[in-house]
Amino acid sequence: MLLKTLRSMSAACLVGGALLLTTTGFAFADDAITKSVTTDPALHAMLPKEIRDAGVITLATDAHYPPCESFADDNVTMIGWEPDFWDALGKKLGVRVKPGSLDFDNLIPSIQSGRSDIAMECISDSLEREKQVLFVDVSISTNGVYALGNSPITSDPLSLCGLKSGSQTGTTFGASVDTVLSPLCVKNGKPAITKVEFPSEDATLLALLSGRVDFLVNDASSAAELKKKSQKPIKLVTLSVLPKWFDGIIMKPQRTDLAKALLAGTQAIIADGTYDRIMNKWQLDAVKLETPGINLVSHGAVAR
Repeated sequence: MLLKTLRSMSAACLVGGALLLTTTGFAFADDAITKSVTTDPALHAMLPKEIRDAGVITLATDAHYPPCESFADDNVTMIGWEPDFWDALGKKLGVRVKPGSLDFDNLIPSIQSGRSDIAMECISDSLEREKQVLFVDVSISTNGVYALGNSPITSDPLSLCGLKSGSQTGTTFGASVDTVLSPLCVKNGKPAITKVEFPSEDATLLALLSGRVDFLVNDASSAAELKKKSQKPIKLVTLSVLPKWFDGIIMKPQRTDLAKALLAGTQAIIADGTYDRIMNKWQLDAVKLETPGINLVSHGAVAR
């Protein structure tokens, strides 16, 4: 999960207890990427009948995490590597993917309630999340530590001990503090890290810039966006002790037929070179997953 930028128009609303998504049009995010993709009738036939009949897969996302996804200047069109990916995937499967934006914490509830068929937002696969949703893992992410440019924090993880960390509620970033960084400090006789969570990435970044926290844990591939959006110089510090994650598409656990179709479609756009073109466009070679799969974490796979 990457940096969020503030777009009040895309916030999720609760009306009569139901989640409402701010939806976008059907225009492909990058026709140059998708124009060479052709529909495979055999893959189309793998989709559930109700999706084939509708010709649409509804997708929930939080379009405030560049370079995963964000709103273009028109505040309607979604851009990013994931919009390019899901557009190409939809074209390969012979359906349209209709995205809608809401807060990250509401992505899984949107799936569980049936408001959306799938969700994407660089969502990290974990055993805990696999109890709630089914994953088709399509990329890799790794955590990084962000600090102000003049911070004494170094690539030595013990330089974080006794400091305050910031992360967004509901993400896996805070887990890195709880399960990796703080225990390492305590093991070496140093004070634990104080973890502070915020409701949005905007608030998390503001906390760093205002000095409320000493560092952030976020996705390492968000460095360019964080530096561009920050009002002060910030630096990325990579730590070898931080884990890598599988990121993927989520859906209801019982929708194995949909998962198999999405996996086959992903394998097809890898084979025809579209996946590589998307990742190269966004300079995200490090997040490529050459062998996608379903619920890779519970199957014992390790992101490398």
